[in-house]
Amino acid sequence: MTDQPESLEYLWDGTEEGWVVITSDLGLGTIYNTETHMALVLEDEAEYEHAIRTMHEHGRPFLDSIP
Repeated sequence: MTDQPESLEYLWDGTEEGWVVITSDLGLGTIYNTETHMALVLEDEAEYEHAIRTMHEHGRPFLDSIP
């Protein structure tokens, strides 16, 4: 086991297709994959906020609803 968190770069670097953020009035949004139709749950609040912020900085789509 390692203390290193799993790398989340695939969310914004294009190595995995379909990652978007579904926006809502209840927080920063939901990380969602339009290819697999699955949401990604990050239990660590700081990791979640970092992922959303970095996805935005890298121009990943932010959508109002699930496509």
